[in-house]
Amino acid sequence: MSKKFIAIGNRIMRDDGIGVLIAEELKDKLENIGLQVIIGETDVDYCLSLIEDGDFLFILDATLYGIKPGAVSIVELDKTGDFFEKGYSQHQLSLIKLLNSYALKKVSGFVIGIEVSNIEFGIELSEVLKENFKKIKNEVYNLIISKGGLENA
Repeated sequence: MSKKFIAIGNRIMRDDGIGVLIAEELKDKLENIGLQVIIGETDVDYCLSLIEDGDFLFILDATLYGIKPGAVSIVELDKTGDFFEKGYSQHQLSLIKLLNSYALKKVSGFVIGIEVSNIEFGIELSEVLKENFKKIKNEVYNLIISKGGLENA
């Protein structure tokens, strides 16, 4: 079993790229504690090709649930069906749904969502996510440490 951290998002859709940006910031730290970091962006096939049966995953993505922008949510991978019924993720019908609905690979883990403010064409994060970037990054890291049974490096 490998532990993997997968960031998905679209860099040219403003806040939708928050997961990718957080992953780039945390990459060295996460690799130092034993996670393989996969920056998948919008390439579901690439992500799937690196996931193996038995893997423990953290999938990081932007969410749009109508809650406070910058809020971080976490849900077990096998409970994401109900989770996505209540909100929206641009990528919910791709990687996460493929893993759960079609049982392509037997994996466990968590989906970590970061609530966005602005998803439109552009390369900059919204002001609210820029202002809270460090806090969001630290919260994501701490969730990975606590839920993954990992040692803080």
